[in-house]
Amino acid sequence: MADLSPKQLVFVQEYLRHNNITAAAKAAGYSEKSAHVQGSRMLKNDKVKQYLNKNEQNLNRDLREMFVADAVKAYEVMKEIMNDPAAQHKDRLSAAKDLLDRAGYKATDKIVADVNSEGTVTVVFDAGMSP
Repeated sequence: MADLSPKQLVFVQEYLRHNNITAAAKAAGYSEKSAHVQGSRMLKNDKVKQYLNKNEQNLNRDLREMFVADAVKAYEVMKEIMNDPAAQHKDRLSAAKDLLDRAGYKATDKIVADVNSEGTVTVVFDAGMSP
């Protein structure tokens, strides 16, 4: 990957920090008047896009690693609440639902299909309806 100019590097670092094109372009040295346009151009630059994508992937990986320990603790807390006979039933049920949802066992959403005489099918998905 080709090196970025100092202006491009500052832009990318500020954009990753604040996710704001105008602020990142201003930090990179562009005027208030042209910052948004220059920032938009910067995001279309192939070298900048590659660098930005690589750094976003690294940030996402680092964040996932940071949250692994917290996810295990959160799981333990939910399991403790679910299994605590002294906890209110609504809290135990909520913890159980959260655990099932996170494990991929979320309740199926209701799907309603209507076929008319012309053969037209209307399908309605309603996540708020119980199965």
